[in-house]
Amino acid sequence: MLKDRAYVISFIVGILVFAGGWFLVKTVSLYKDTVSYASVGDLLLNNLPTYDLRFVFSWGIYLIVLIIVLYPLLFKQEIAPFMFKTYGILLIVRACFILLTDIGPPAGFLFEDGFDGTLFKEISFKNDLFFSGHTAIPFLAFLLWKDTKFKWFMFAASLAMGATVLLMHVHYSIDVFAAFFITYGIYAISDKIFNGLNVRFATRIKIHGFKAVKDKLKNIYEASKNS
Repeated sequence: MLKDRAYVISFIVGILVFAGGWFLVKTVSLYKDTVSYASVGDLLLNNLPTYDLRFVFSWGIYLIVLIIVLYPLLFKQEIAPFMFKTYGILLIVRACFILLTDIGPPAGFLFEDGFDGTLFKEISFKNDLFFSGHTAIPFLAFLLWKDTKFKWFMFAASLAMGATVLLMHVHYSIDVFAAFFITYGIYAISDKIFNGLNVRFATRIKIHGFKAVKDKLKNIYEASKNS
C-alpha cells in the first residue's frame, strides 16, 4: 500500500486532520476550564450516587484508543486513512460543541478536587462535557468496523464507557445519549465523502496485500499435496 501514491497522500491527510482535531479539542477544553460554569439538573443523575470508577475511566479509554489505532494498521489497512479522517472530523465537531456549551460539571462530579489517580491527568478536563468522547470514540469504531465481528466489542465498550461516565457524574445523561446520534451523523457524512477511496484501497489490498499472499501460499500448499 505504501507504493500507492493516493493511499499515502490519503493517509497523511487523515493523520493531519486527526492531529488538527485533537489540537482543537485540547485548546478549547483548556480555555473552557479557565472559567467556572454553573451545573444544571439531570433527572437520571439526580437518582444515581457517585461511584469512583477512575480506573475504568482512564485505563479503559486508553486501551480502547490503542486497539482502535492498531487494529486497522495491522489487519484492515484499507480503512486506516478513512478512520483517521473520520476521527479527526469527530474531534473537530466535538471541539465546536464544547466551545458553544457554557455549562459546568454535574452535581456530585467525582473530580471536583482534581484528576489525581487518573492516567494522563494533564489532558483531563472538567468542562469538556458535550458530547461524551468516552462514548463516541468506541461507538465510531463500531460503525467503522461494521463488516467485522470485532465491532461488537466496540459497541459493548461504548455502552460500558457511557455507563462509567454517568456513574462517576463526569457527564450529563444528554452528553452520553447524544453522542450516539452525533457520531452516527459524522460517520455517515464521512462515509459519503470518502467511500470511493475506501473501495479502491480495499481492492488493491485484495490484489497485492496480506490476503493475496495468504491465498498464494494456500494454493502452493494444496498443489504440493496433490502432486
